Parts: sequence; structure tokens; C-alpha cells
Amino acid sequence: MTVKIDTSPVIADEIKSTTCYMCACRCGIKVYLKDGTVSYIEGNRDHPVNKGVLCAKGSAGIKQHYSPARLTKPLRRVGERGRGEFEEIEWEEALELAASWLKDIRATAPEKLALFTGRDQSQALTGWWASQFGTPNFSAHGGFCSVNMAAAGLYTFGGSFWEFGEPDWAHTKYFMLFGVAEDHASNPLKTNLGKLKKRGVKFVSINPVKTGYSAIAD
Repeated sequence: MTVKIDTSPVIADEIKSTTCYMCACRCGIKVYLKDGTVSYIEGNRDHPVNKGVLCAKGSAGIKQHYSPARLTKPLRRVGERGRGEFEEIEWEEALELAASWLKDIRATAPEKLALFTGRDQSQALTGWWASQFGTPNFSAHGGFCSVNMAAAGLYTFGGSFWEFGEPDWAHTKYFMLFGVAEDHASNPLKTNLGKLKKRGVKFVSINPVKTGYSAIAD
């Protein structure tokens, strides 16, 4: 019996060009949509940052929308702290609860509230919220990570990785890498490290952990 296999199935009726937000690298991607649903993500070869290269984290970006573990409603604890027992509530109830918890401190001493947000990609919004609340004590993930790297890059070679710019790879003769994690800027960093090694550029890595980058360092 002969079974006919479609080797070129139609996986999309629309393709959108955008950027990946799975890390701060901002690689260009093409998102394939089928009946309004994301069916596939691939690197955009026309994008200047990654030139089509896409890491596993970027490819897994589809799970940001369709993971079965994704929260769809606010959760309220119903058991003891640490037991992991919660129930879903509606947004109106969640906002009323939050407002009731914060009402007194805002009326008496709003500066006692310290606000810290993780990598939520909305630090401008959370900073605005803190200023409207009345507290100057707010910070976010970037202050401990990418913003410091950007500042160091600006003071040394005039730019930095990710959306802030990048080194002059073509004219680099000696490359030093300080404590960079594997999960950031991985695509342009890996491809350009390969080009440096091919040209015989000396690569020095300073890191308490021997990462994949350090494995090819001189």
C-alpha cells in the first residue's frame, strides 16, 4: 500500500514580521499564523541583529501564548502559605483587594512602599504607576542586569549588546567578555565569536563559571 505524504503542508495563511521578546537580544522573527493562531516561529533573515538565526528560547516563544501552565486569571491563596493552594478570581475582585491593601499606606506614607518588578517588559508603566502612587522607591530587573551592561558598553566602546547596539566585530583584534550569561544575546554573540575565531582574534573570557562561551576562549 502506498501512503502519500504531504511534504510541503500549508502551515500559515499569514506571516507577520516582529521581534522576539524571550530575552533582551530582540532578534527579528517571522510569525506564521493559521486561522489567527500562531503555528510556527522562525528567524528573519533580513533582520540586522540575528540575520535569521534563532535560539531554542526564541523558538519556544509560541508557548508564551499557548502553554497549558499559563495563568489566565488572578489567583487567591486559599491554603497556608507554601502549600500552593489557590483559587481563580475575577480581575475586578483582584483589583479591589489590591486597592484595599494599599489604601492606608498611600494615604499616610506612600514612600514606605517599595516596588520591584521582574523582566516584565513594561518598566515604563510600573515606574509611572509608582510615581502616581507617591513612592520614589521602585526598581526593576534592568537595573541589575541589562542597564548596567549598556552603561559599561557605552563607557568602553560606545555601545552595547542587544537593542543598545553592538561591538565593531569587523575591526576587533582582541575581545574580552566579562560575566555574560548564556541566555542573553546568544545569537549574534555566538555567530560573531565564530567569525572572530576564524580570523584568529584572541578571545579572553572572565567569568566565575565556565560557560559555553568560555569553552572556546583562549
